[in-house]
Amino acid sequence: MSPKVKEKVRRDPAKTKRALLYAGISLFAERGYYGVAVDEIVAQAGCNKRMLYHYFSSKEGIYVEVLRQVFGELEAYEMESTREVVDTAAAIRDILAQYFDFLQTHPEFVSLLMWENLNQARILDAHPDLLTKMPILERLAEILKQGSERGEIDASIDPRQLLIALIGLCFICFSNQHTLRHSIGLDFSDPSVLKQGMELAQEVLINGLFKK
Repeated sequence: MSPKVKEKVRRDPAKTKRALLYAGISLFAERGYYGVAVDEIVAQAGCNKRMLYHYFSSKEGIYVEVLRQVFGELEAYEMESTREVVDTAAAIRDILAQYFDFLQTHPEFVSLLMWENLNQARILDAHPDLLTKMPILERLAEILKQGSERGEIDASIDPRQLLIALIGLCFICFSNQHTLRHSIGLDFSDPSVLKQGMELAQEVLINGLFKK
């Protein structure tokens, strides 16, 4: 077999594209969009620069796909946690548990979201289709509607405000985990500490939502 034929046999476009994408996730999470060079991405992926431009067109192109990947993974978690709503309180607890689990197992998402906020979401402004919370908002609206019909929850609650509360109660445990360890002595990398935080967040939200 000639060298050219060997090279063709070994080439795996899907594997190369995936390697570039995950190298991008790692590097952009570590240093943000403006702190990463194309040469670093291709070096970590183990391929040449031509492949990055072939699959993603540009540095911004691969960054957009990085965000699409991590946001898509979160949406899958959100939809899994609200598949069946039979009990309002249980549904809220499940969503919070899913957020805690996702943020614990996807530290790159936390970093990428923080970088986007530091950069005033300039990339998201240029690509508004990348991030939508409509699927989870629709599910939350249905949960609130059912809870209201049962007389458990005030009908005036805005699902967007509920989503902010859900995310806020979870996100700080991961976005601020290093400074919290120093400032108040709570280490959220400890599973028992994280479990306590999740359970308290669940009770705080349930008690705040449900009519007394």
